[in-house]
Amino acid sequence: MQELDIFIKGETIDLCIPTREFAKGSNWYKWFNNPKITKYLEQGFFPNTVDKQENFFVSQKNDRMILIISNKSKYLGVVSLSKINLIKKTCDLAIVVDSSMDKRGSPYISLEAIALITVHAFEVIGINRISAGQHKGLEGWAQRMGLLGYIVEGIHTNKYIKARDICDSITIACVYETYKKIIKQRGSLWDSKEKFKQRYKNMPKETFTKELENFFRIERTKYYDNLFNL
Repeated sequence: MQELDIFIKGETIDLCIPTREFAKGSNWYKWFNNPKITKYLEQGFFPNTVDKQENFFVSQKNDRMILIISNKSKYLGVVSLSKINLIKKTCDLAIVVDSSMDKRGSPYISLEAIALITVHAFEVIGINRISAGQHKGLEGWAQRMGLLGYIVEGIHTNKYIKARDICDSITIACVYETYKKIIKQRGSLWDSKEKFKQRYKNMPKETFTKELENFFRIERTKYYDNLFNL
């Protein structure tokens, strides 16, 4: 397999620059054929192939920042920034990782990848707001992303639809002001894997998504029931 150039070097992982040859000769396309990986993604309806992956890369490489995640020995995922708007200074974030390739390093691999590309978006590209949407089933992951400044902004009723799965979705975002606040407190967004391990242990048992969901169920329902009865 082709060795990729490192674009952003991290503590336990690197973010590397994909090539057309990599799209053709790697397992990249296989990640989107794995039902465990695509469970909460809008992929997996039809088989992905090498040709489809190559075509995707060629069509998207000029509009989307696509980086391959390496754990310093093998390639096991992809993280990207899309819908990059340099006028509004906004973009969307996405990540896909085959955690089975490095069970010991997961989920810190995904978290460090998010940290690295977030710093690049804010400090190098000049982005002010990074957004992401997730299946409700990923509320635990959304909570962990909160350690990097990604705050839950809303729950959208039945927004996620995939075959027979109709579910709420979560929207999260990190804005530059929140990022700066964390940097001031911590020194850097990703200060070390060991420190994040400790933060994992100290996280609240209940996610903010669950708290917001309970608020919506009680207070929002009450508010709108009263409104509807006017």
